[in-house]
Amino acid sequence: MDVIVRDIQTGNAGVSKVGFIVPKFPTDSLSASSIILAAKLENMEAGAAIGPFVIGTTKVIPNLSGVYRRGQPIGVYLQVYNAATDQTTLRPAADAEYVLLKDGREVGKQIEDWRQINDAGQRLTLTRLIDSRNLEPGKYQIQIRIRDHVSGQTITPEASFTVGR
Repeated sequence: MDVIVRDIQTGNAGVSKVGFIVPKFPTDSLSASSIILAAKLENMEAGAAIGPFVIGTTKVIPNLSGVYRRGQPIGVYLQVYNAATDQTTLRPAADAEYVLLKDGREVGKQIEDWRQINDAGQRLTLTRLIDSRNLEPGKYQIQIRIRDHVSGQTITPEASFTVGR
């Protein structure tokens, strides 16, 4: 990847070449992307133009600092790969629990049934806005416990964030 930075006053520019390895997900086991903590999640119209921060049909504005003001919604975006297909419905049979932890203790939980999960072939997309109005300032962890009811596999990706005043 080439990153180009240009000073609009002087016209001076710099280029940095950065390489990275794209992870491979085994096709026979449930897996997930990293959790993206978002400042904003916006559902785009089907067929909307591709643009910055658009992943599939969702515009995901990341919160790179992981710090939210109290009352600001905490956006969570995650893609799940290789969920097995239920042969009776021909859809994935998976569910997700969003578990909020503070100091290692569970302080909240939201459940998403597999029928509500947006599926696109071999990928399930999970998006959620978590209300922070009742959260005390401090450090938190979000765990997303994903269960595939067909294969019996479970994964639990997690991310940390901070709620300020």
